[in-house]
Amino acid sequence: MTPNELGLSRRSALGLLAGAAIPSGLAAQFGGGSTDVETVRLNRIGRYATGEALGGAEIVAFHAPRSRLFVVNSGAGQVEVLDLSDPSTPTQDAVLNASDLVGAESDVVSSVGGTNSVDVDGSLVAAAIEADPATDDGAVAFYDPSSLEFVGAVSVGPLPDKVTITPNGDYVVVANEGEPGGSTDPAGSVSVIDISNGARNASVSTATFGAFDGQEAALRDEAVHLVTSGDGEAVASTVIEPEFVTVAPDGERAFVSIQENNAIATVDLASATVERIDGLGFKDFSLPGNELDTSDVDGSSLQNWPLKGMYQPDAIDAYEVGGDTFVVTANEGDAKDFEVSVLKNLDLDPAGFDLSENPYVDSVEELKRPENLGNMEVNEAAMAEFAGGPNGYTDIYAIGGRSFSVWQVEDDGLRLAFDSGSRFERTFAEQYPDGHVNVVESGPETESAELGVVGDRTFAFIGQEKGSGITAYDVTSPENPTYTQMAVNRDYSVSEDDLAAAAEEDAQGDNPARAGDFAPEGVHFVPASESPIRNPLLCVGFEISGTVGVFEVTPVTNTN
Repeated sequence: MTPNELGLSRRSALGLLAGAAIPSGLAAQFGGGSTDVETVRLNRIGRYATGEALGGAEIVAFHAPRSRLFVVNSGAGQVEVLDLSDPSTPTQDAVLNASDLVGAESDVVSSVGGTNSVDVDGSLVAAAIEADPATDDGAVAFYDPSSLEFVGAVSVGPLPDKVTITPNGDYVVVANEGEPGGSTDPAGSVSVIDISNGARNASVSTATFGAFDGQEAALRDEAVHLVTSGDGEAVASTVIEPEFVTVAPDGERAFVSIQENNAIATVDLASATVERIDGLGFKDFSLPGNELDTSDVDGSSLQNWPLKGMYQPDAIDAYEVGGDTFVVTANEGDAKDFEVSVLKNLDLDPAGFDLSENPYVDSVEELKRPENLGNMEVNEAAMAEFAGGPNGYTDIYAIGGRSFSVWQVEDDGLRLAFDSGSRFERTFAEQYPDGHVNVVESGPETESAELGVVGDRTFAFIGQEKGSGITAYDVTSPENPTYTQMAVNRDYSVSEDDLAAAAEEDAQGDNPARAGDFAPEGVHFVPASESPIRNPLLCVGFEISGTVGVFEVTPVTNTN
């Protein structure tokens, strides 16, 4: 499917072109890169339950020398360390109470909140820890991955989210989301921590978005979403909220998803500056291949509608093909409460919608019926920002892209090379109908993404939060990825509300793992060269069930 068929054109950018990148840790791993791998199969071979619902297992990171998996248990405010020497039977090795250590052994923060993210390389563990309140500066704590001893901590910006160690080990990079709280709305930023002289001698520089203040109109021209709930105009440096970080393997630049703002920033690590912000544009759900389900009052039905969607990616990863750099995005979508309205309550401008060839409706009033789009939750703030008019809104903006995408980094911005269209939603509707939910909100909510090389091929492993699937795509050819498999291990009869109610009644007595593996938050690929078994592994933290799934990634070779 081509970008034009998906209704997305090249987006221009503010700033400079980033350097080339390949997936973190990627190299030809299976058979020295010469094995003729045709595809892969995912099979869950191991499982671990933290016992904590609603945040019990989130971001995961693997330490190959000790076969340890570090798992963020935000519900308990700690990092669990699992022994994965036998991946079929993960067991708890230790617990890092990162929040306690930062508060007890340093003056980095006065009061600590939850642990949000973790990353590890051969010699260092880095954990991102928010303050209490979360609008205060947070911290990154360092540990020795073998002894598990606390090494030190540094202060970073408010609400540090995804933390990433660069492949060359010189930097630790963390996206400081800076979400508002109460009457405070701290600025989002990206902290670049220089650890080239060791974590005990770490120094922090902060990349801010202040240089884009005053350029809000130009950013909006590139489909960057900038709104505020307060009085006055939105200021870029305040309303931009970084979410997820991936780093080029040369350690020179980072790509940072700015989820709520529908953009990706490029950060130069040596200077700790934001080089550019690329808006991602809008997905056109009226085009073939982009069908979606929009009604909760009838049966499952995927159709084309006059809707646009901001991609708003959560997790991202990057790789290089033929000297070109590509960024993979998990297009979850996100919106703050003040942005969301139900479509049937809004005024639409009839002149803004050409319904002459629509097979379902011929007026905007029919469009607003519950069996069509009427019950859809839409981003009214984006509609006012991009499609407001005196006679009503001229476009409808859905929340998220319900897909994953591959973008090529070019001199003038990010060009859409591929989008998975309706594949995730259609697979749930046809194969896992009980997981086909959230249709009037943001659909499957594609949240996690990780790249991995098996033999001579590159695969993207994509997690869908609502349906709880892990989908594999062969992205060796960025313009023509191919669907491989969706793996689901979920008991849909147990809902998130069931787990929340049980946890409130008896947090110690409930077993959230009874829901199966629910809501993949973090995905980590372990190449064959680092795996304790012959084949690669895919480790997944399932947030709502508080479980960790260990999947064997089995290469299927070409036997022709």
